Amino acid sequence: MRTLLSVAWASGLVVAVGCTPPVHKFEGPTVNEFTGKLIQNGKPVVFPSSASEVSLQLIHERGEKFGIPVSPSDASFKIGWMPIGKYSAALMVKMKTDGNQKGGGRPPQYMIPGGFTIVDGRTQYDIDIGPGWKL
Repeated sequence: MRTLLSVAWASGLVVAVGCTPPVHKFEGPTVNEFTGKLIQNGKPVVFPSSASEVSLQLIHERGEKFGIPVSPSDASFKIGWMPIGKYSAALMVKMKTDGNQKGGGRPPQYMIPGGFTIVDGRTQYDIDIGPGWKL
């Protein structure tokens, strides 16, 4: 009987934990969606086919860090909520290896000059990576 109660309690705990909505830890105003493209000279950035992972690393003015996946095929991104405020940003591009090179490790980063600001009511952003980026 004790075993049956333990199993029932553990099952209830799993269901309760599994049904809990995710909670973000940011205290402050947010937008419900953050979408856009990375651009350079007014055009979407073109990544080579050897780019396996692209991400935008953002640091909010209050110090919180966010990693935003970027599609290497069209330089677009789309995620849920984001805090309103000023950001510094870095572009990270991880390249595929041909098997002879050492893989893994952290990809090199490029600091996006000037950063950008997320404002209330706006969800679409074209983020200019500046003229200095080359792969």
